[in-house]
Amino acid sequence: MDALTAEWKERFERAWDPAGQGKYRMGSPGQRLAPRFLQYVPQGAHINEYGSGTGRPVVAIKKLRPDVSVTMIDLATNALEKEALALVMGGESRVNFIEACLWDLPIDVPIADWGYCVDVLMCVPPDRLDDILRSIRVTCHNLFTQVYDWADMRLGINYTTIQEGPEWWLKKFKQFWPQVERLVSTEHKRRYIFVCREEA
Repeated sequence: MDALTAEWKERFERAWDPAGQGKYRMGSPGQRLAPRFLQYVPQGAHINEYGSGTGRPVVAIKKLRPDVSVTMIDLATNALEKEALALVMGGESRVNFIEACLWDLPIDVPIADWGYCVDVLMCVPPDRLDDILRSIRVTCHNLFTQVYDWADMRLGINYTTIQEGPEWWLKKFKQFWPQVERLVSTEHKRRYIFVCREEA
């Protein structure tokens, strides 16, 4: 593991620490958005969740759509909660977990029909964002993602490392997917949802 990966692994494991002060487990936007995301996902599809955190979104996805299979990807191994871990351990659920940083995905990440990446991309090393989007693009055909643009101070660090608006993100996603649609958030006007497709 290189120095940058180790630094960001430590940053997020501190935030996810149940005994710490990061308070990263309060709510789950990915869990709340799961029904909206699944409107796009065909029967029997495979989903990669990039930055899976607690696993609550995948638990919600599997309850709503047991037909799909899911690969969760995260650098912070202490984030995963018991209900999601039970899905990983139970082979019949077709859910697995890969420990990895998003700018250096291993070759065993499956090629997914859809990627799911909620409140992650604005919290990465800014100079690695293009590498991350490139890695995501080659491991999923389509992507449902949400970002926001406000500061998020935890443990003396602003975890929102990229504070850009919707027009900036739209242009960025269009560098990697030919079809990008912005959806309006029903939760907050500064949450920006994008559906990125390889075909119309």
